[in-house]
Order: sequence, then C-alpha cells, then structure tokens
Amino acid sequence: MTQEYFDAPLFIRECERTEVNLSQTPFFCNIGERPVYVKKLPDGIKEVKPATGKLADRLGTKYQVSAKECRCLPSDYGEQTRLELVADTVVYKAMRATAESAAAFGMVLVARGQGIRVSSPVPKLSQIDYEYGMYAGHRSPYRGTGYSLLNRVCTDLECHGFPHVFAAIDPHLPLVISVGRYWPNEAKIYLADLWVPCGSALYVPPKPEGQSHLDLHGNRNSALACWRGWGPDRIRTQTLLQVNGGFFHWFWNDLPTKHPLMSQLD
Repeated sequence: MTQEYFDAPLFIRECERTEVNLSQTPFFCNIGERPVYVKKLPDGIKEVKPATGKLADRLGTKYQVSAKECRCLPSDYGEQTRLELVADTVVYKAMRATAESAAAFGMVLVARGQGIRVSSPVPKLSQIDYEYGMYAGHRSPYRGTGYSLLNRVCTDLECHGFPHVFAAIDPHLPLVISVGRYWPNEAKIYLADLWVPCGSALYVPPKPEGQSHLDLHGNRNSALACWRGWGPDRIRTQTLLQVNGGFFHWFWNDLPTKHPLMSQLD
C-alpha cells in the first residue's frame, strides 16, 4: 500500500555564523538593509541611544501571575521559572515596533539610517543567520522534549546578561519578536508581539539581575505570527548573541498562546 507523508517541518536552521568583536567594531547599523558592525558610524547615520521608556509604560496584554505557583527549576540553560498565568489562553497583542513600543519593553528600535553602540560584558559575540519555520514555536529546546512537535505554542521568553540584536532581513516578511515586561512584586506581566519591518532591527541591551521588573523576549514565533496558511512558511533573520556563558534566565508557561496577524506595516 502506498503511504504518503507530510513534508518534514522546519524548526530552526542555522545558516551562517560570523564573529563580531565589539572592541574593534562597537557600532551596529543597517546599510543597504543588511546589518553590519563598524568602528564608527558612517556619515549620514544617526546614532540612537539606549531605551529610555518610563517604568510606568505598560503596553500589551496584561495577565495576573499566580505568585504562589511561580517556582524556579534547575536547568542546564541557566535559571528557569514557570509562570502560572491566570488565563485559559494567552494572547500576545500585535504592535508595530516603534521607538516608544520598543522602549516600553526595554529595547531600542534601530531603523533605516540609524545606528547604536552595542554594550556587552564580553567583547566577542556571534552574529548568526537563522531560518525560523512556522513550527519553531512548537518546539522547546529547554524542556527535555528534543525535536518533538508539541501540540501548541506556549509562552517562551528569556532575559540574559548579554546583548541581542534582532535584525529583520527577510525580503518578504517582517520580523516578529515576542516581548514581555514582568513585575514579580506585583505578580503582573504585559505581553505583546513587536512587528519589525525589513531593514530595521531591535537592540536588546544586557539585563542585570536584581531589577524591580524584568524585560523579556523571544523570537521562535516569528514565522508563525506571519504565516497565513499559504505562501512562505519560514522567515530569515540575523541575531547577535553570546553563544556560550553569561547569565541566562528563561521564563515559560504551558498555556496555549495566540499571535494575531498585523496585516501591514507603515
């Protein structure tokens, strides 16, 4: 009997890795819609400053966290906290990535014609080309499930002591970064998806421990958020990160999440 199978879904593919030495090239900017690291910003590129969002800024969808059930678990990937959210389904509010919306989650939008000095506790980082499939959010690298296709997308956010630069390089799709601002003492979290147009990027500075609030992020849902059931089922992006070492804290919740579409960006 003839047997037929679905095509194997792509989770994540690492395409190319480039080392970045911030002691030699401390500035990030987009040139020709490509992310580059340079010794000084070229003429005509405006330097933007780190996020200055007010702590009163509370954008996105608000959820109560059941603080009594919020517990830390041991992990090979660093600290791990399970957030018990008071909800049946968790909806991430779709928002355009602007200077204001990025700052509300501790990030900086670096648009066309802009650049920023990257801060890092270590000078040598990696810029990695990735392809994220629409099912990337259906896999968790942290929960011991390997490459199994999980039956739902869940909250999967992180913060760490090294910087990120999420660059939108796909010629067809915007980049979608899931974000959260968590207030442990208030047991509240605010969640959103920031939609970043091609040629722009989000800069996430290093996050120190011991803050009154935590700015969280994740990008495994990038292609899922853009996918409409046809057309491209994966997205290309570049990420600056520290591959090994550094403080890392991962936050998760196993309730199903929804990531509404944003039909178009200005």
